[in-house]
Amino acid sequence: MKSDMFDECDEELLKNGFKVNDNYKHNIEVGSLIIKSKKEAEMYQKEMGEYYIINSPYVHLIDENCCNYTENVISKCFKRLINKKNSVFIVGLGNPSLISDSLGDKVIKKIIVDVYNSNSRVFAMTPDVYIKTGIKTSDIIEAVTNKLKPDLVVVIDSLGTLNEKRIATSFQITTSGIVPGGALNNENKIISKDTLKTDCIAIGVPLMLINKEPKTLLTDVLCPKNIDEYVERCSQIIANVLNKNFHRKTK
Repeated sequence: MKSDMFDECDEELLKNGFKVNDNYKHNIEVGSLIIKSKKEAEMYQKEMGEYYIINSPYVHLIDENCCNYTENVISKCFKRLINKKNSVFIVGLGNPSLISDSLGDKVIKKIIVDVYNSNSRVFAMTPDVYIKTGIKTSDIIEAVTNKLKPDLVVVIDSLGTLNEKRIATSFQITTSGIVPGGALNNENKIISKDTLKTDCIAIGVPLMLINKEPKTLLTDVLCPKNIDEYVERCSQIIANVLNKNFHRKTK
């Protein structure tokens, strides 16, 4: 069991190039890191790419102003990773039947897909999980990407964290790709620019607490009792960010 959050890893990685900007309202912090070379990737055991983490500790506790402000901060970070794209394929990973793992599905349900607008080329889907479909998630995404040939693939997923204070209050964005269920299973295939042959951005929120010393299999992954409220709010924030970036007229 391991964390999906890149700033909960090797301390040497955090000492070399990891920058934190806390010049924001509502105690929000934005951490960023760029791994530029294969040598750095091997050294830190992380994939090459750009990483952003937006920590918003009061996003569920203060009024809508904090929510909106958090959304704007996330949107600015997201914009730094995308150029002008004519088409985007948005994929929601996870298990829609499990609240803590349903972030991707809930985001997809809020994405604007206008099939009658030729200027709006946004595709969206939730491939569900292998145990339900018998098809590996990465295979589904690769096949659809190969057919659609989008300029960008955006993948959303629930993440695991070692810090209970980060549950539903951190938003991680990276161009390095993502492994479905990475905190639980290291054998899944990575979804990335290399595997999809097109630009790829992964967005995740820690919604599961990884127990470092589990007593039983059932206590490996924990989540708070009001996780449904957290997932709903986080999914709305992410959907708003994506809709605003890929539908220019959306407010």
